[in-house]
Amino acid sequence: MNALRDYQQDIYLKARAALKNHRAICIQLATGGGKTVIFTAMCESVFQKNKTAWIVVTRKELLKQASAHLLNWGVPHGSISAGVQESRAYKIHIVSSDTLIRRMDKIKNWPDLVIFDECHIMLDRQKMIAERLPAHTKIIGYSATTERADGRGLSELYETLIEGPSIPELTELGYLCNLRYFSPPIEGLETLKRRGTEYDEKDLEDLLNRRKIYGKVIEHYKKYGIGRQALIFCRSVKSAENMAEQFQAHGFKFYNIDGQMTDKYRFSLVDKLNAGEIDGLCGCDVFIYGVDVPRVSYGAMIRPTLSKTIYFQSVGRILRPFPGKKDALFFDHVNNLLEHQEPEYPGVPPHYVPHIEWNFYGTQKRKKKDKQINIRLCPYSDFEYCRRPSCVGCPLNPFKDKPDMRKDMVVIDTELHEKEKPVPLKDRDETDRIKIENNISEQILKYKQGYESEAVKNMLNIASECGYPPLWVYHKLADKNKRAVNVPLLAEIQRQKNYKPGWIYMQKNKIKAEMKIEGEYYRSM
Repeated sequence: MNALRDYQQDIYLKARAALKNHRAICIQLATGGGKTVIFTAMCESVFQKNKTAWIVVTRKELLKQASAHLLNWGVPHGSISAGVQESRAYKIHIVSSDTLIRRMDKIKNWPDLVIFDECHIMLDRQKMIAERLPAHTKIIGYSATTERADGRGLSELYETLIEGPSIPELTELGYLCNLRYFSPPIEGLETLKRRGTEYDEKDLEDLLNRRKIYGKVIEHYKKYGIGRQALIFCRSVKSAENMAEQFQAHGFKFYNIDGQMTDKYRFSLVDKLNAGEIDGLCGCDVFIYGVDVPRVSYGAMIRPTLSKTIYFQSVGRILRPFPGKKDALFFDHVNNLLEHQEPEYPGVPPHYVPHIEWNFYGTQKRKKKDKQINIRLCPYSDFEYCRRPSCVGCPLNPFKDKPDMRKDMVVIDTELHEKEKPVPLKDRDETDRIKIENNISEQILKYKQGYESEAVKNMLNIASECGYPPLWVYHKLADKNKRAVNVPLLAEIQRQKNYKPGWIYMQKNKIKAEMKIEGEYYRSM
């Protein structure tokens, strides 16, 4: 436990408390937040108690990564995978899900704990395995993105969700690199045919060739990426091969990587990238999950996707800290931001948003938005965050009396534009901060006087402006002296935010867990 960061320890304790009342729980933690470290600590605890555990993974990269962490923690372990048999000499096993499905009828010793890594994929397979487990076996699923593109909920297996800190919180704590997000004005995607969560490959190829997307990717890397290791997220293996060839033709050491390569060669490419021996890798799905390359500080996406999971996992690949790495640059060359912006933070990259509402309960299928709010950009400074509420007084604004000179993003063949973040209260100037703090006090008084709906509405507006999650409103307005959850307040927040059914239940459990940990655990630490 001493080796865990504070928030990792918090998740560990919440999981331990939740397993007292549930058989299967799900843990959400952003890419780079240390999911593997937490479940390694859990396996160490299992080992010390002479119990047994499985870590079930879907890819060889994940198997290798989990094994390395267990070795670092001094936890003896075996594996159940192709060519490797189950061994009773080990209490802990890393298990290939493919192998487990094939050998289901031959398993002799079922474990006390099963951990599913990347639990948002292969849900039916997890359910099939869970049905074969003994009644006493506990199940924990881990993922950075706890929702599925097909609209099904992970709640089909997992009874409750434990959420870790957001990307902005982890960044502020220094555990993730500062993200700089750039997005070009590409139009025409809305007319393409869709197949599930992806676009028709031929139509997309034609569109991107017309927009000369390859040239722009290379031009931007020439200007901003020299000296940075890069990952280029492509829409197909063919696209990745083409992209690597284009980079090589311009003198860069870029290589294609795909799942058809031998394990040895694929692993060697990742090792060379992490060692700084090559400039970058171009791939499709192979490094969306499980590839840990903290040296990478440049990402480019030429894969339009309707999958929130693929989008988040791609950006998350470049955020891990590394010595000398000051920031991470992500170039969204196909404007995925327009598809995946959060409704309460229009035009803001969701990786800057303090809380993401994952479709954990599966109550709503993924649908194309009828209308998307365009991004508003500073016409005078493409690469700086604008923390001002308007253009008045800005030294870059030649029209000093005009309140807002920003324009909707239009289609132009130019550089990418960096997006602004919500500004927390502590980062505002004194006059602005005092004004907002007074407003907060007024809304708390209104709520106590019976004007609940108006107070909640105003507080939600403040939360959105400052980049705080909706639950911040709850904690500001709820009576701190009462050790019970204020369900009517949660209901009012849900109504005004138009959240899907199940949100109240999830937040209620989260608040209860926080109260329980504060009462039972923190006093003893």
